[in-house]
Parts: sequence; structure tokens; C-alpha cells
Amino acid sequence: MDRRTVLAFALIFLVYVGWLQLYKHLYQPQRAPAPESAAAPGAPMQQEGATAAQAQPASAGWSSPAPALAASQPASDHLAAPLQFLPVAQQPDNIHVATDLYELEICPTGARIAAWRGLRFKGADGEPVRLVPQDAALAAPGDGDRLFFQRGEIDLSAAPYRYDGAAAVRLGQDDGARSLVFEAVTEAGLVVRKIFTFHADRYSIDLDLEVALRDDAARVAIGPVLGDPLQARFAWPEGIGSTERNQKWERDSFRAIAMVGEEMVVKMRRAMGADARKVQAELQGSVRFAAVQNKYFLIAGYAQQAAQGRAVEGRVHLDGDPARGEQTWWIELPLTARPGATVTGARLGLYVGPSEYQRLAEYGVGLEKTVDLGWKMFQPLAAITLRFMNWLYRWIPNYGIVIILLSILVKVIFYPLTRSSTRSMKRMQEVAPRIKALQEKLKGNQQKLSEEMMKLYKEEKINPMGGCLPMLLQMPVFIALYQVLRSDIALRQAPFTLWIRDLGQPDALFTLPFSIPFLGNEFNLLPLLMAASTYWQMKLTPTAPAGGPSMQLMNKLMPVMMLFFFYSFPAGLVLYWLVMNLVSVYQTWRIHTTIPATGGSRV
Repeated sequence: MDRRTVLAFALIFLVYVGWLQLYKHLYQPQRAPAPESAAAPGAPMQQEGATAAQAQPASAGWSSPAPALAASQPASDHLAAPLQFLPVAQQPDNIHVATDLYELEICPTGARIAAWRGLRFKGADGEPVRLVPQDAALAAPGDGDRLFFQRGEIDLSAAPYRYDGAAAVRLGQDDGARSLVFEAVTEAGLVVRKIFTFHADRYSIDLDLEVALRDDAARVAIGPVLGDPLQARFAWPEGIGSTERNQKWERDSFRAIAMVGEEMVVKMRRAMGADARKVQAELQGSVRFAAVQNKYFLIAGYAQQAAQGRAVEGRVHLDGDPARGEQTWWIELPLTARPGATVTGARLGLYVGPSEYQRLAEYGVGLEKTVDLGWKMFQPLAAITLRFMNWLYRWIPNYGIVIILLSILVKVIFYPLTRSSTRSMKRMQEVAPRIKALQEKLKGNQQKLSEEMMKLYKEEKINPMGGCLPMLLQMPVFIALYQVLRSDIALRQAPFTLWIRDLGQPDALFTLPFSIPFLGNEFNLLPLLMAASTYWQMKLTPTAPAGGPSMQLMNKLMPVMMLFFFYSFPAGLVLYWLVMNLVSVYQTWRIHTTIPATGGSRV
């Protein structure tokens, strides 16, 4: 085997073993620098295609000239007076909302979601998964919702909202949408409402922020001070909780994502450390969504109008809280007048639930892009693979069997390439003595040696790259399958057979009384079987002696490296690789028994 062939195998090895580490560094789209003309917080943003008149708030009656201030009266005192919220006489406990999909609690202080439990998914403790971290109350004051006006802003983080409905709300499958209204009023008569609208068959919630004046006296007191309402900020400062038993595997999946127009920014939590600036990003334009995500679940705010193709000009901000180790987001949207009323408001969709590709795609705003399908060039192929797996599951309700069938199908499809590769490598092995003889004869003339070797390849009808090229052509499919099996929530807690009860976690047969460096204290059987099958496959695969000791050493080390690489991987992914190896072993054996020797070894 010549030097170019060895280099080709080295390239395959790098792609085969090291692509995941490369992916972590490469798949982080960076946003362009914010333009210098970006609006300041609270500044009005004109919608694309709107005239200047159309962009003005419809509640222009709010605004009037600001009164002159006495020299001894600080501006902050003048603004604070009408913005002080009235206390609620009897502050209710958290309001409970339940559907067949989830249960959540809303805290009246700030009208924020304080707890969320997914009823169709179990956490590491066997209880429903909790996506709102229990330390969410520690989020810094001022990180919640806000309202922006021409001459000021209001922090709604700790606003005492009044709620007059039932403390427990249940939505059945046959129930329609149900809205819960929370209202806070300032001393001067500014009325703020936060409205949650729930749907029994969806994980998404409609959030409305509305602002109005209680009466004419409120208009006189507030209008000159604040001016017209301009924008609403919807904030998610709580972060997202951990849900998996294998937190080491889950840790690298935490991230925040924002999408404005066609630009998407991804910030990995592991980059934050003690400096929140490393996970900060701000984008302005046609808002689509912002989200925080763990391995299998998502909390995202999205502009519902974007699903109808309407641009919603606003801002999206990603941030982090190093003290709690959580990532956060907020979205600012323009306030618009409600028809036939002096109320202005903004609406945001809030999705809290599983990262299911098909479900997220139904919202029409690009939320499915948050499902990690690997490098951009492989994402279309990975998406097709994911849909095909879900289709197979309709007929075969066991993802373990689906993975086995998918592995066999891929090997059958690529069998002609495998046969060509094996045949070419076998021919190279047969002519190896003649190549060695040429190398000894012409070792002082490298140019002549290359010419004679190419002449030999032509006489024997051998393509020197014939053993490498077919494998390279298969790599995109293998990488796409790898990414799907690594990220698909359908495999989470999906049982297969015997001791494999969760294809989304390592197949721990039992726990060792001690810990092995780099492997941990769990005895995972599938990776050992996979390593053994890799060794078997390497033994059967023909290799030319010209590859030298380095190639032989690589063949011996490959199974060991694969064992360490795959040991903590989910069982579904290891099962896929094990079946691929076993089918490859059979195909290689079959090819060897059906392709006769050509006599190319004559000297």
C-alpha cells in the first residue's frame, strides 16, 4: 500500500474517531456584529414595510408634554410616583394548571412560571421531568418582564399581580383554550395584564402582555410622565433543569439559541464559566425565537406572527447567570393597539416541552432547527433519517428493532461499494510482493518507482484508492445516522430487550464497587461487544503489507479506542454500531468466499 493510501486511511480514522470533537468547535454559528445604529433598549422599532405613521403607537392619546420639574425634585422621584404597584390584599398561592401533557405552577409575584412537570417523561428519580430549576427564585431582580415607554420603563419582575380565578385549573382533551388573567395596577392607575392561554393538546402557551389606563385621571397623571407605550419584554431568567441520569453525557448539551431572520446563534453553556459575557448575544430584526435547551427538552419563546410570514421587528438577547450556572433569554416585541380599545399589547408563544423534530416543525418558525442534527451539510440527510425511523416505528413499536433494521438496510444499500472496496484491497494484497520487489529494485529512484507502480496498477486493473473512496462516500450517511441516534428524544427511556431498558442511556448491566479511569463505575456490556466486533472486522478486512507496521498497529488499537470512545454513549447508538460491525463481518466473509484469487501475486 503506497503513501497516499496510508494517508487516506488516516483521514478516515480522523473522521471516524475525531469528528465529534471537531463538531463541538465548528458548529457554533457566530452572529454578525450589531450595527452601530441599533436601537437602544426601549426605543421604537418600525416594522418592515410599514410607513412612519403606521409604526406609531395607536394609543397616542397617552402622550402629552412632560410637566416641568422643580429644581429640588429628582427626576427619578417624579417617575417613581405613578409606577408604584398597589399591593394585593390577599396574595394567592401558586396557581396550578394541568393538562394530559404537563402540570405547571404560576407564581402571582411577577406572574411567572415557577414549576413545570412533563407527565409523559420520567426524570432520573422516576418522577415526571422538571424543566424549571428549583432555584429559579434566585434569579436576579430585574431580569423578568418589562414595559418600555417613550420616557421610561417599568420592571414587572416583582409586580404583585391579582388573580381572581380558580386556584387549580384542569384542561381535558375535549376542552378548548383556557385563559388565566393576572392584573397589576399602579397607584396612578396604570393597568398591566399578563394573560396565559393554555391548549389541552399542545405544549405551547400563548403569553399576552397588555397595558392600559384605568381612567382619565390616570391619563393625566401618567401620560405626561411616561408617554406612549412602545415595547414589551418577555423574559425567561429561570434557565432549564437537568433531566438525565447520565449528567456527564447531558452536560455538553446545555445551550441557548436565538434566531432572527435567517441568522441563528448558538451559545454553549460550558463556555460560560464565571464570565456571562461568553454566552451573551444580541440580535435585532425579524424575530423568530430564543430558547434554552438541555439534551432532550426545550424552553423557547417565539414570535407567532412569523409562522404566517409576517416580520415582527424586535430584539433577542441571550445571557447567562454564572452564580446559578443557567442560561437565559429575553425577547422584545412592539406593543400594538387592540382593536376597538385603548389597550395596547404584545403576544409571544412559549414552548416548554420535548425537542421533537416533527412537533417543533409544526410551529412554522424554525424551532425544529434547535434539534441537534450535526453539521449543517449533513442536517438534511439526518432529518430524512429521523423521519424514516419514526415511520418505521409506526409499524414496529420497538426502537431497538428499528435500529437493527436500519443498520442492516444501510449496509445492504452500500453493499456494492463495500464489495468494490474489499475486492480492491484484496487485489492490493495480492500484488504486494511485486510492489515490494519494485521498491527494492528502484529504492534510489522515487520517480521511476512511482511510474512502475502506476503501470502495475494499470496492468492489474487496480485503483489504489478503491479501498478508501467507497468508505469515504459512506461517511455522510454514517455521520447523519450517528447524530440522529445521539439526539433523538424518541430513544430516551425507550426499552429494547433483556437488560437494555433505556436506549437513550448507557446499557449498565450492574454497578462496580470501584471506578475505572475514563470509564466510570458502570459495567456496560454493549460497548465491549462492539469493540470485539470491531476487532473481528479488522481481522477479516484485507490489508496490504505495504501499509507497514503503522497500519497494523492502527488495526490493533482501533478496537480499544472505539471501546473508550463509545463506552458512555447511549445504548441505541452503540447498538447501531455493533450491528453495522456484525453485518460488515458477514459481508466481508461472503465477499472473500465468492471472489477468486486473480494470480496477481506472481513476481
